[in-house]
Amino acid sequence: MLDILIALAAAAAAPAQAPDPSYGAELPDGAANLDFIAVNRTGRTITVLTITPSDEDSQWSEDVLVPDDLPDGERGAASYTRDVELCRWDLRATYEGGRTQVWRRIDLCATTRVVLR
Repeated sequence: MLDILIALAAAAAAPAQAPDPSYGAELPDGAANLDFIAVNRTGRTITVLTITPSDEDSQWSEDVLVPDDLPDGERGAASYTRDVELCRWDLRATYEGGRTQVWRRIDLCATTRVVLR
């Protein structure tokens, strides 16, 4: 029993280790990292992908798509950090030529892959 108490006391006195930098920076408390894979099945090339919280009067984000363009049949990474945790988001694709399409109430908490049709 004394050995266990000594081990616990030593562990409590040990300095905290710095986080492993390979994991990336920690998000602030309450921040939501909304990384997902966008799969383009629209038949057109997506040039910009933006998001906004569903059911809120918010502006659309900057382009969250990592590649410059996302051709039909391809997939690309999308990443956005927001200071509140929400699950339902609206996504808006802008196609070559400027036409847009919106998908409403996508649950980004439940999926990491969003197929855009």
